[in-house]
Amino acid sequence: MAVLVAACVVMAVAASKALTVRDALTQVIPVAQGIPQKIVAGDTAGASTDADAVKSATTRAVDETDSAVWRIAEAVPFAGQNFSAVRIAAEGVDELADFAVEAAPSLNLQAFKPSGGAVDLVALHDLSRLVSSGAAVTAGVKDSLGGIDAAALLPQVSSAVERLNDAVSTVDEALSPLAPVLEALPAALGEGGTRTYLLMFQGNSELRATGGNPAALALVTATEGRISLTTQATSVQFANARPESIAPLDPETEAIYSDIIGRWIPNMTATPNFPTTVEILRAWWADEGLPPFDDVISTDPVALSYLLEATGPITLVTGETLTPENAVPLLLNEVYFAYGEGVDSTAQDVFFAAAAAQIFSTLIGGVDDPLAFADGLTRATDEGRLKIWSSNPDLEGMLAGTKLAGTLPADNADRTVAGVYFNDTTGAKTDYYADATVAATSDQCTASGPPTFQQTIEFANNITPEQAAGLPYFITGPHFEPGYLATDVVVYAPVGASIESWTVEGAESYRLRTEGTHLGRSVVRINVITPPQTAATITVTMKGAEGTTGADYGPYDVWTTPMVRETPVTLETPGC
Repeated sequence: MAVLVAACVVMAVAASKALTVRDALTQVIPVAQGIPQKIVAGDTAGASTDADAVKSATTRAVDETDSAVWRIAEAVPFAGQNFSAVRIAAEGVDELADFAVEAAPSLNLQAFKPSGGAVDLVALHDLSRLVSSGAAVTAGVKDSLGGIDAAALLPQVSSAVERLNDAVSTVDEALSPLAPVLEALPAALGEGGTRTYLLMFQGNSELRATGGNPAALALVTATEGRISLTTQATSVQFANARPESIAPLDPETEAIYSDIIGRWIPNMTATPNFPTTVEILRAWWADEGLPPFDDVISTDPVALSYLLEATGPITLVTGETLTPENAVPLLLNEVYFAYGEGVDSTAQDVFFAAAAAQIFSTLIGGVDDPLAFADGLTRATDEGRLKIWSSNPDLEGMLAGTKLAGTLPADNADRTVAGVYFNDTTGAKTDYYADATVAATSDQCTASGPPTFQQTIEFANNITPEQAAGLPYFITGPHFEPGYLATDVVVYAPVGASIESWTVEGAESYRLRTEGTHLGRSVVRINVITPPQTAATITVTMKGAEGTTGADYGPYDVWTTPMVRETPVTLETPGC
């Protein structure tokens, strides 16, 4: 009886301590959640005060679990696992609090805002060390929480651990990929030697697989953190209409796209493989006698509109003001009404060059809202509007497997990706009025043999006959009746899968351009003609490789051309 009484007393004391731990951790959660907002707002002192308060509470929580009574409670069958879970959670939050106390006084994001066109590399190294330290701490806490058997816990404890694990995972997902990028950034900004970047601006009003016609180009140098715009170029200044490709093309690329992607510079973005675009661009650039470059960054006006949320409006020397709302229509449509008559594009080239220079000047001057800037970059990356190629193997290795690299995944291990891409063959800027949707299905989670994948693509020409009648030459082009769209729809199967069949409905006319293999995938290229206010529906059915089952394929996804407006992709994978 005495033993039973003693056990009850121990459990009662331990339970009381557990309530104290819970209360301490619960009270600091709102405070901890407010620290990042204060850092972003530049309130370093406030963030430091809050971090100290959080640390004080977590220290009390850990102290409650560091006792003989608690260790005895952990040894009790069934109930003990709950006490162990509470202790592990308290210790994990305490480790994170240690990091917050260390980091908060130093995380003044305004210190990393370019001043006079230069980034403070010393501050950048300090930030890199802090983020790397935070990533290591967060990964360790995540591993500790992952070792807890939630199924053996009381519901109150398991739900609390799950919430904490979700919060830590969110931080880990932010810090883990950021740490190596920050480590590489000083070298990317010219620490120890000049780094040269070619900026490519793709115009989505004339669609290409990776975005659009790369009409505007600019050379930027970075030396010891100082960034300068040195050279600007437009696609019309290059010697287009070559009799043969300016750069060697691999046989598969030429078989699918023909040598036109190397004979006209606007066509070098017609392949979804960004490294191929870079090789062709390098040949064009050298042919024009322009300075060599180390890296290439590609973006589009839609991505720019996202970044304007962080920079605020930009007034151009031509009188227009760019805002998040008007940047896309102005740069992709209205400019062709306002500048240039007949077939002379000189005025447009002057406008685009001036706009690019002013936008660049604003960005390197720094942004007042770094969080909005990061959000803009994230959204642009998710939509495939931002691509980076680097001759630095470390940076290129970090980009591998992401949309930033502009390459389709080489296998299906982590995810099974199919591709849907659009190339304008109208020879005009009418794609401003086009929209697309993709409905993708897969039975990979129910199939016992090779799974089936299907994509139903709707490509809609939304211009009205009235709008078409008022279009200038630079939007309509010389080859089709105003308002008509001619489009190559290029579909890539998942790695190893074969294209079984395809159909087209709703187009005025269509024809098979070519089919074959490219980038280790089956490919079909179909040209569709769509008059105003019509839509073509293309359905492609694909089959997984013989000998495979659904278990051999990662989660299904479809990557597609970034258009003027977002392209909705719906995925239906029963059983997944």
